[in-house]
Amino acid sequence: MRRPPDCVVFVARTHWAVGAVMLGSIALLHLVFRDLPRIEVGARGYQVTSALAAVYLLAGTLVWFGAPLAQTLSRICALLYLPRPSFGFRIWDIMNSAEFRAHFARPGHEATGHAPENVTTAPDGTRGRRRGDDKAQPSGTSPPE
Repeated sequence: MRRPPDCVVFVARTHWAVGAVMLGSIALLHLVFRDLPRIEVGARGYQVTSALAAVYLLAGTLVWFGAPLAQTLSRICALLYLPRPSFGFRIWDIMNSAEFRAHFARPGHEATGHAPENVTTAPDGTRGRRRGDDKAQPSGTSPPE
């Protein structure tokens, strides 16, 4: 598999680093506080932190492979970075770049993730071509109504 563009690598590695720090914090918290009688960390605290770490690790992996859900999950994870404007806005700008969006483009879709102009989505969710797009019109005639 080809290596993704540098902007994608940066975002994925950032999410992986945050997930790893969360896992490391869980281990450190357990080692430091396990013998202190006045400070107690319940199982739920470990579960919540582990789940958050798993979300960040998953987001980094999905971004790396260009999965469709990755853009949304990456933006949700990037909300944590916004309190540091110099860093958070950089990530946000990278995720808005055409190169980053192109990494998630699927065949038949533009880099923005929208369907091509000649494909429509019906109210029932089915997709198809517009009427008349598949038939060549003789010059000088108008399409049927």
